[in-house]
Amino acid sequence: MEHGSPSARRLNGAEAIVIIVVVVITAALTALTAVPALEVLQLLAGAGLIAGTTIALSTRLSFRSVRTVLKAALTAA
Repeated sequence: MEHGSPSARRLNGAEAIVIIVVVVITAALTALTAVPALEVLQLLAGAGLIAGTTIALSTRLSFRSVRTVLKAALTAA
């Protein structure tokens, strides 16, 4: 039995690989180097903020798009 609404689209291969790599790096940082989980999450949030802003600026998105990326990153952190 499925719950909720179905997603609009499925992830493609590249998106799935990025998610897998992020999860593996997070697990390795936490388990092997004894970096606290909070610091790993802060590192990932910062990397996501930089990536989102870079993509928004490089594709000449509007200021509204950049503001949306920043708002999403800051509310998630």
